[in-house]
Amino acid sequence: MTSSYMIQPASAMRQHIEMAPESGGVYALLLDTPDALEEALARASLKLDTVRLGSRPILYLGATEDSLRRRLKCHLSTDTCRSTFRMSLGALLAEELRLEARPIDGVSYFGFSPDSEHRLNAWIDAHVTVALRPASNALAEERVLIGSHDPLLNIAGRRLRPSAEAILVLRDRMRGLPFDRASLQ
Repeated sequence: MTSSYMIQPASAMRQHIEMAPESGGVYALLLDTPDALEEALARASLKLDTVRLGSRPILYLGATEDSLRRRLKCHLSTDTCRSTFRMSLGALLAEELRLEARPIDGVSYFGFSPDSEHRLNAWIDAHVTVALRPASNALAEERVLIGSHDPLLNIAGRRLRPSAEAILVLRDRMRGLPFDRASLQ
């Protein structure tokens, strides 16, 4: 399974985004050192999925029918507003990295202050690897992959799972919303 993926450290992919194809495909954001999230996971009463790509736990699975390059650029940029992965990871690491959230009125996403964005990028560079491969039916494959695994930071396709709800609560906190999601059901 791992031989069909191009696997690169997040920092290398950010610096050489042209490595990613302009075609559609699937990608995984992998955690290089599981203990790097240990404290944040314990605070949130969460656990990593046991499914791995190679030896690394899968943090987030994604797909695009358009351009892997453009999609990964969003996840690896300093603009959290454009990335579910960054919002979820940032919400989980907010206390540890002292991230200052910047909610945006009227929308369900948020960003971070410039210094916070750089701290989040430094953490990603130190602890995350990108795996990607072109795929002709990427979105259907993504649904199957998320349905058969439990990637911690994915929300879509997992909303009824307790870990997804916990991540949504953390993200609501970044937006300045109350912790209790029961009122939204």
